Amino acid sequence: MAKYNANYYYKTLGLAPGTSRQDIKKAYRQLVKVWHPDNFSNRPQQQQEAEEKIKQINEAYAYLKNYKPIPIPENNSVKTATKTKANPEIFYRNGINYAQKRRFKKAIEELTKAILIDTDYLDAYLYRGFVYDKLGQSIRAEKDFNKATKLKLSQTSHQEQTSPPPEPTPPPTPSVSPVSPWQCVGTLQRHTAPISSLAIAPDGKIAATGSYDRTVILWQLSTGRVLQVLSGHTGRVHSVDISPDGRWVASSSGDKSIKLWKTSNGKLIRTLGGLFGGHNQATLSLAFSPNKRTLVSGSADHSVKLWQISNGKEIRTLTGYSCPVRAIAIRPDGKLFASGGVDCALRIREMNGRLIRSHRGDFKILSLAYSPDSNTIAVGGESGIIQLWDGEGTQEICRLSHQNSAVCAVVFSPDSKILVSGAKDGSIKFWDVASQQEQFTLQQHQGAVRAIAFSPDGQTFVSGGVDQALNIWWKK
Repeated sequence: MAKYNANYYYKTLGLAPGTSRQDIKKAYRQLVKVWHPDNFSNRPQQQQEAEEKIKQINEAYAYLKNYKPIPIPENNSVKTATKTKANPEIFYRNGINYAQKRRFKKAIEELTKAILIDTDYLDAYLYRGFVYDKLGQSIRAEKDFNKATKLKLSQTSHQEQTSPPPEPTPPPTPSVSPVSPWQCVGTLQRHTAPISSLAIAPDGKIAATGSYDRTVILWQLSTGRVLQVLSGHTGRVHSVDISPDGRWVASSSGDKSIKLWKTSNGKLIRTLGGLFGGHNQATLSLAFSPNKRTLVSGSADHSVKLWQISNGKEIRTLTGYSCPVRAIAIRPDGKLFASGGVDCALRIREMNGRLIRSHRGDFKILSLAYSPDSNTIAVGGESGIIQLWDGEGTQEICRLSHQNSAVCAVVFSPDSKILVSGAKDGSIKFWDVASQQEQFTLQQHQGAVRAIAFSPDGQTFVSGGVDQALNIWWKK
């Protein structure tokens, strides 16, 4: 005996009640290709979810392939013909499949069919916008992105005003892994080499990404549209940051220099260092001070430098490092900054450069982050360990394990309650700071995750990696 009714099984296959057997079989085959567990062999969490999903798909198909809908009796005087409305999800899935095969024009045709059937299909507008942007059709892309944004705002407003209706059918079997509240709504690919770093402007409207392709790209975060491509570095871009007032973008490079750009138009304002001063090897890390007056940079030349932003002059050079300085983080209250690198030492300094404490660890430091409330420092290491320290850097609080995969990036949520880490194995883990427990893992990138950032409102999350992809995540 079947567990659920026919409508539930139609919904599982993404079909409308009464769909023909031929279309049922076609939908089944498409879903099996998408959800076969072998497709997720290198992603254990998603493989478990796929196994549950494939069971539901098989159960639905086994029921529907022999199911005979009960005919609706006809009135003797008026014959009524019922028409089954086409299901937009079929065309949406077709569009995604074509896009993955780089058949972009065909993908647009299928996504457009889905939109014609359901004019409020948010995901279809969003995905079609990404395809248009991939083809260089920026006006059409922006139109679709804007429509998707309006629909999301409308749906959010509706959910806040109304309580959710009771579920008409029993829920599917829950996955063994914790459910993530985040959904990847799009992947932006414009860089031609690994993404090394990213930053989001204080107003949440613009994201900046740095890449080994020697460019910095400014993106409109709400639509995914490229605003500016900043060219000028002659070496890999290792780090980017956006000033606290959002006016400037800073980028550091393998060409030894730091460049300051105007966020509004992408114009180069000035270059710090380079051929005639500054670091004498690759500049690997940088950060703006909260007061907008100082820039701190770390380099492969085993030094940290303080720069005056207003005129680009070097204020001070801090030595004593025995290896490249891979990471810099400034405490949000502007009183201290932390540095770390290949020498395994976490150093805490006052903003004038005075060293107040140093801790020699047992792993190379790849990433650093202060919590927005200034109470915690996160240290990501090559060994897969994440250390949490108090905000003064006096005491280690705990250690978290990223399963022996190097932690390339760490960031705190705007409310300081969640720590997020990106690793060499392509995984992104969310940790509860108070309980020091892992919440869930996201697995979307193919290769190391080098950069992660939250929007100021905490509703958008962005990740970039060696796969050249910039993934945009929205809270469900």
